[in-house]
Amino acid sequence: MPVIATNNLTISNVVKQELWPETGYTRAVVVMNDSAQTVVPGTVLGKVTSGGKYKKAVETATDGSKVADAIVIEEKAIPGSTDTKVLVLLRGPAIVGIGGLVLDSTYDNDTKKNAVYASLEAKGISCIPSV
Repeated sequence: MPVIATNNLTISNVVKQELWPETGYTRAVVVMNDSAQTVVPGTVLGKVTSGGKYKKAVETATDGSKVADAIVIEEKAIPGSTDTKVLVLLRGPAIVGIGGLVLDSTYDNDTKKNAVYASLEAKGISCIPSV
């Protein structure tokens, strides 16, 4: 069967509501330094304790990036081990749909996923079931 359409993830797949989107109050540009990859809207990032740079949150990480701290809201290619600026949802008040979040495969059970949602909730980002 031929492919009729392919859709990339967009910010509306993730962010359902945010305070003052026209001012960018909930958003920030952060520096990401990670392995070569392309991040898409909804990718959950953690902040490395030493240095304060961001990388994809991985449940087994020991550098502080295990704790969810931001959500990518633009598609961006990340060259390996190169500082790259990425637009993220960093603070609330905001509401995101759980179905739009892109978690690493190490978050493989509800307990681990709930820890991600709790970390985001602590920043004022409410995680709700997607409709």
